[in-house]
Amino acid sequence: MHPARQAGNRHRPRGRSRRTWPRRSSHADRMTDPVLVAREERWERKLALARRLGASHSGQPVSLAVLTLRMPAALRTSGRFTELARKLFYVVAHEVAGRDFPILHEEFATGADGPEGYLAASIPEQELKRIVAGIETEHPWGELADIDVMGAGGMPFGRKELGLQPRPCLVCGKEAMVCSAGRLHDQALIAAKVVEIAMRPAPAFGDAASRIGRLALTATLGEASAAPKPGLVDPRSRGAHRDMDYFSFLASAAALAPWFSEFARLGARLRGEPARLLPLLREAGKAAERDMFAATCGVNTHKGLIFSMGLLCAGAGRLAAAGAFPSPQSCATIAAEIVRGITLRDLGGTDTAGRGGTVGERLYAREGVRGIRGEAEDGFPSVIQHALPRLRASLAAGLSMNDAMIDALLVLFTVVEDTNVLGRAGRDGLAFLREAAGRAIACGSMATAAGRAAVLAMDEALIARNISPGGCADLLAVSAFLHMSETGS
Repeated sequence: MHPARQAGNRHRPRGRSRRTWPRRSSHADRMTDPVLVAREERWERKLALARRLGASHSGQPVSLAVLTLRMPAALRTSGRFTELARKLFYVVAHEVAGRDFPILHEEFATGADGPEGYLAASIPEQELKRIVAGIETEHPWGELADIDVMGAGGMPFGRKELGLQPRPCLVCGKEAMVCSAGRLHDQALIAAKVVEIAMRPAPAFGDAASRIGRLALTATLGEASAAPKPGLVDPRSRGAHRDMDYFSFLASAAALAPWFSEFARLGARLRGEPARLLPLLREAGKAAERDMFAATCGVNTHKGLIFSMGLLCAGAGRLAAAGAFPSPQSCATIAAEIVRGITLRDLGGTDTAGRGGTVGERLYAREGVRGIRGEAEDGFPSVIQHALPRLRASLAAGLSMNDAMIDALLVLFTVVEDTNVLGRAGRDGLAFLREAAGRAIACGSMATAAGRAAVLAMDEALIARNISPGGCADLLAVSAFLHMSETGS
């Protein structure tokens, strides 16, 4: 629902009201009440979004659904029901995409008026309204969803246009607007009913995506916790870093947890060519990066991992939706299909052999180093052919998960052209890393006292040379995730 503003009323069709407009709030109210401000901002945002998408997709039907929670503001803004709102938003997206209507824009956020989700699709507004009205009516939590629909011109499309009755009150079942306008029910009674509805068991939609997300989070935490990791942050050392520590990585992983499941849901939901997933994953990845930076006070802990893990979670989600087993090779193959051609598209037109551009752009321009883009395009060969077999072998030999992960990391050091290392220490630094890792492996890695001593010595040497193989660390987390996906643990 949006506040009754002059601009909004101009674009609201006369005689097609599906609910009573709220009274016009005074300027002073709007300036002091964050909920009113958030409502006005939401109205302006969805109006602008609908028009922009309509203009950029002229010649095809475009409509927008905006989901908020249907409950008193004190409950809506408490944070208690944010995850419920997020799951309902996923249901909307799943139902739209499942009917083969292309999704043009997805966004879920939490503001001063509580959680809100925006979904635009190439779909007639009457069809979109029919879908969301079905969710509001039939889903166990649907009574708590308030899903507005707007056409490309900014015209709301309500239940009345479909011949549907007004929504019933949560408490008594009579017309909700009558009860709301008359304040006929005690707030405690309404709150109790909201909680009762929220406690209903819901369909198992998203269970696979949630499981994939939990495995990705476990792998991310496992990589952060594994020690000793030469040159890298772990519980005992900052590695070759002054701006981050182990707790930075824990905070970052916690911030990314819901995004791993979101990447899997995107993979499960989108049909057709895997390459169509990339724009959606990139938008979700940007939002994940923002949450990461907010959690770490601006420190880049997992930017590379968001890219790699996002692709593989999407691949696992796509396989799960098809009823297929998420083997490491299958996940990596789908990831490669999603990003096919990405290196040339992203880096091929850059002219940054000198000091300009990012490290990755300069390395590609000077030496043709493809970095993580090339690794993904090739189906993660460093993981599939090297790190994962070593991880399995070490576990089979009786090593702990910690030690098996360090063994796999040492193997990654010997085969990956880590752009973090090249950017910090050049080719000489990469050669030093590979030689030191080779010596540790020759000594028996983590299975022997000599190997462990070599790993510790390597850690000191890398820190002294300011070498931090962060790209290899990301691939270690990926290796752990694929192993867990295959074994179910």
